[in-house]
Amino acid sequence: MPAPAPAPPAADLAKRFGFDPVSESVMRLTQLVARRDAVAGDIAKIISQDKSLTRRLLRTANPRAESEADYGITTVEAGLARIGMNWVLLLAMADPVMRAVHKTFATMCAIDLKQLTVNSMVPFEGEHVLGEVRFSGRATGLVHLRMLPAAATLIAARLLSLPPEELGSPSEVDDVIGELSNIVAGNFKSNLCDAKLDCKLSPPNITRTTDFKLQKPSGNVVERAGFHAPELDLFVDISVNPWSE
Repeated sequence: MPAPAPAPPAADLAKRFGFDPVSESVMRLTQLVARRDAVAGDIAKIISQDKSLTRRLLRTANPRAESEADYGITTVEAGLARIGMNWVLLLAMADPVMRAVHKTFATMCAIDLKQLTVNSMVPFEGEHVLGEVRFSGRATGLVHLRMLPAAATLIAARLLSLPPEELGSPSEVDDVIGELSNIVAGNFKSNLCDAKLDCKLSPPNITRTTDFKLQKPSGNVVERAGFHAPELDLFVDISVNPWSE
């Protein structure tokens, strides 16, 4: 199998996979945060006008709460003071990426993923497959996809329309997971570029590892999301620094 192609540009990704466009409020928010001199009050105003952003902000600012009734922080302003400006970009962009993950698996692999809280999932023990794509430029960071080897084989078989036993070698599976990593990271990159945070992707790097720790480059904020389907479990890690330059 040939090496995975670079991730398509934003318009091509949206057209090819039918991703939902980033909302106007998310775009305004990310463009504002990217300026570095943004005023907290302006950011709070945009978030307050978007119910989805407000919910995600307050959920992030109250990490130990089991429900909204347990929130100690209940206003957008207090939430911003708690999580800091770096988190705002990830807060805004992580949700479109997670929806893109769900849609990618549904359309390309016929796998209906359900997003769960990471705390409700069991971390992988032993070897698992790690797909990594890094991005650099005005924003820096990485996107990780983690899955067990059996799940990686199943995904590759679905994408190649082959029975799992007909896959030639682990390297063939890795090439497919590399393409999948490119699609997810490319969606995130396209959103960054739309927010005037131009960056480029590295080629995907696929490894078999036992290390389940989140990587957090200096200055970056990190979020991990968990997905479950009867066929597999999947973890997606996103790390970003919007002010690398």
